Amino acid sequence: MEPSWSQAVGLFDKVRTLKNAITGGGAKVSLSAGRCERGQEFEISILVQVEDNDLDIDRVYVEIEGRESIEIPDVDVTYESDGDTDRVSETVTAEHQTSSQAITVAGEQTLAAGQAYDFTVRATLPADSLPAYRGKHCQHHYFVKAGIACFGNDPDTGWIELDVC
Repeated sequence: MEPSWSQAVGLFDKVRTLKNAITGGGAKVSLSAGRCERGQEFEISILVQVEDNDLDIDRVYVEIEGRESIEIPDVDVTYESDGDTDRVSETVTAEHQTSSQAITVAGEQTLAAGQAYDFTVRATLPADSLPAYRGKHCQHHYFVKAGIACFGNDPDTGWIELDVC
């Protein structure tokens, strides 16, 4: 007995659902945020476009991070190995997370296949947090990421720089 067309389609749907769980391809997530100021509330808008199958999610979330980074070119660095000494000129870099916050925007639910969902959340960068700046060798920026927590790899926006004044 040969498999029916509906069985083949059902198998294909299961394979696609598995692929989406592994790759985070069950939905596309985008966000927009206007200019923000430390100590002042600002709005983040999130758009979730669900792909071909319903998507059971645990939550919609936003993460915000402050990051300071430094890059110093032409630093003389000495390496010692087995009694040999090598001196080279390198660029030295370092990064430090200065602040972090996670916000749950919406809770557990099922998002229907082929539908778009808009979520909005208000957030505040602490008034005493570091300002955003870009110096010659050092800089400090704020980044935001929106995502949906679900089985497999969470679909998200990736980190996007906030415009902080």
